[in-house]
Amino acid sequence: MGHNSSHQITAKMADPSFIEEIKKMPGGDKILDCIQCGVCAGSCHARFAMDYSPMQILKMAHLGLKQEVLSSSTIWLCASCYTCASRCPRSLNIPAIMSGFKNMAMKSNVPAPIALKPKFHKAFAEIVGKYGRMHEPELKMKLTNKSSPSELLRNASLGIRMFRKGKLKLQASKLSPSTHFSEIFKKALNEEEKK
Repeated sequence: MGHNSSHQITAKMADPSFIEEIKKMPGGDKILDCIQCGVCAGSCHARFAMDYSPMQILKMAHLGLKQEVLSSSTIWLCASCYTCASRCPRSLNIPAIMSGFKNMAMKSNVPAPIALKPKFHKAFAEIVGKYGRMHEPELKMKLTNKSSPSELLRNASLGIRMFRKGKLKLQASKLSPSTHFSEIFKKALNEEEKK
């Protein structure tokens, strides 16, 4: 990874409808409020591993560089820690925007520079939708390369050690039906699919 040097932007690269798509996603309605102050870039704990800073991604979005934004490692490396959002003088919800870019990239079949990230994003949402909370063993099983005996053995060894220390629950706990989480989650998925 690392930081990209500047490159030439041409009018052919711009997608004028991209900014309108962004405005429809959560947090995207304020994207044009960004003043390019750099607070998000300076606050980002994952910046060292990104190809572009959050500020650069927002500028690229302003310019309509859809392909460049959706194929960037930055959107996948955002940890959603909300440090940038809490410090933004314009109150942009940058983690929500980055999450929207992830969803947009997956829907558009834009390959991620880190192949495991979309798989993680999808598996995480499936498990939370199923139980109303995260069940780490199931997530690990979904992400493990089952055709690699060495990876299976390494994960089994780790799992046994964690289980012995009481750090791993084999049975997933579900939220109480009274929380109505599954109904809310399904409704949110249906709304997302309509977009």
